[in-house]
Amino acid sequence: MSVLFQTGKCLLRKSFNKTFCKYVFLRKNSDVPKKFISFDEIVAQRREEARRSIVVQVNSDSSFNELYGYCSKYASINGIHHYKNNGGEHFMLIEFGSEGEVQDVLRSCGSHHKDFDIMAVQSPFLWFRAASGDKENLGMNEKTLTIKNGNDHMDENILFEDLIKCETISDQIQLLYHRTTINDLGVRLRYMVARQLEIVFKSLYANIKMQPFGSSVNGFGRMGCDLDLVLTNDLTEDMTSPNNRLVYQEKKCEGGRTPWQRHMELVGALLELRIPGASRVQRILNARVPIVKYSHELADVDCDLCFNNTSGVYMSELLWQFGELDRRVRPLAFAVRRWASAAGLTHAHPGRWVTNFPLTLMVLFFLQQKSVAILPSLKYLVGNAGKEDIRIAEENLNCTFLRDLNKLPADSYGQNDCDLQTLLFQFFEFYSQFDFADKAISINEGRPIRKPNALPLYIVNPLEQALNVSRNVSYEECERLKLEVRNAAWYLEGCLENKKSEDWGILGLIEKRSSRGLKKLLRVGNSHRLVSVKDLFTDDDDQLPSEGLRSKLQKIIKTDKQVEENVKDMKIGLEKKEKKVEKFKFKNSQTASEVYRIRRDKLV
Repeated sequence: MSVLFQTGKCLLRKSFNKTFCKYVFLRKNSDVPKKFISFDEIVAQRREEARRSIVVQVNSDSSFNELYGYCSKYASINGIHHYKNNGGEHFMLIEFGSEGEVQDVLRSCGSHHKDFDIMAVQSPFLWFRAASGDKENLGMNEKTLTIKNGNDHMDENILFEDLIKCETISDQIQLLYHRTTINDLGVRLRYMVARQLEIVFKSLYANIKMQPFGSSVNGFGRMGCDLDLVLTNDLTEDMTSPNNRLVYQEKKCEGGRTPWQRHMELVGALLELRIPGASRVQRILNARVPIVKYSHELADVDCDLCFNNTSGVYMSELLWQFGELDRRVRPLAFAVRRWASAAGLTHAHPGRWVTNFPLTLMVLFFLQQKSVAILPSLKYLVGNAGKEDIRIAEENLNCTFLRDLNKLPADSYGQNDCDLQTLLFQFFEFYSQFDFADKAISINEGRPIRKPNALPLYIVNPLEQALNVSRNVSYEECERLKLEVRNAAWYLEGCLENKKSEDWGILGLIEKRSSRGLKKLLRVGNSHRLVSVKDLFTDDDDQLPSEGLRSKLQKIIKTDKQVEENVKDMKIGLEKKEKKVEKFKFKNSQTASEVYRIRRDKLV
């Protein structure tokens, strides 16, 4: 009897376990929300937002009520974002409820009645003309702007003041990231520029797709960053189906230039003639990847347009995924890149120095080390990829890696709870001891590898592993990089051990030295005020003899505005003195240059 009871008990347990496991499996794969959103889903969402939106130039932000009342006649409005361009002109980005409603609005658009020589072009960038008669009485509008002046850059002085108020260095790094990263409106405007080109080029290319890539979409972009665009040949399954017996006649490119060069030459001409807002068009057709550079004055962004360079899109996807795996990745990268700019390691124009892309790879590589264990190697992502992750770029370049980060084991990333200030210090400490002479940086392997050549700095291109993304860096700049990481490590070590000072934390790393030198010489205590030394020792007879130095300082402390004015006046005075010095002639040029150097050093 006991045996039968135990047998029945086991059968019931097996049946229950089987049913329970099946239920848990189904729930795990269907009901549990995803932790990570894929790059393709983000791009699809942004493209859909652009298809539902228009950009309207207005007189000022006070035109909101009138514009809202006019557009609400045609469609429902989800939100209106206000911004100004460099010329001080006002614009509003309007998002409607659907793409069909946008088409209704565009069909209601007019043209310039006075300028008969201007041929209108259908574009999502519009202009809100003043009413011809009496304005309509719109009444009270409960709606408000989603954002006002959304394209304004952060004031550096305000940023530094807020950084001083932070409690920890980690808070400073997080604040720096949130204040300087590209905001929602900046991303929307960049997708609107891509949408504009798609609409205009649609009649010329049946299967065109304009894709943003680079810092605008990879999660590492800052406010005001350039927009990289790629014009791709988007062939769908329906277009390539053998069942379609009717196909488009095509035009083959003839002549000495490649088809890409001919296409980009045409694109440059169209940008000059037919794209509203496009200006300063520059064609660079003889490069390895032909590009067209231009400025979009209405969106207030500089653009680089290339043809069929899909590897750049996949690189953006890879960086996006690494940034999504851990919330500390992007703030750390922003702090490192800002430090490099302040130290003079990076510059706005290309040259023999390191750029932001190699610096970002250096941050990712550091986070892949076993001692940190925050990010997996690219090799690990490739090994876990499936058939749905296969991507082949131009020239048969294999860009396959795992796209769905929800499939990654939990122990393959984020195995470290260090705060940002510790990670930043460890970053500088790691590279101050790195063997740049013999080792290369590779996020593919996640560990140092032997350099294939004698270039000063070797950072492997993640997708084209035969290329070095830092091959332009000279020996002198590499030595400066090693020197600066050591200096930064020493500085941060002192900040972590000591109490707050006048420029504590990352302020000493991200504030440019050219702007700090003069202020630091005349800074009194921790008050962050500039004083004139001669004001401390006046010959005024009315001065009370009992008045001490402290009371004198309290009287002559100046405001921040006066500080900036004093610095400006002193710089103007220095420039005048330099002009006077130039009038003197020296017989020996070597002696003259030495005198100039000594005088300049004394003045600074």
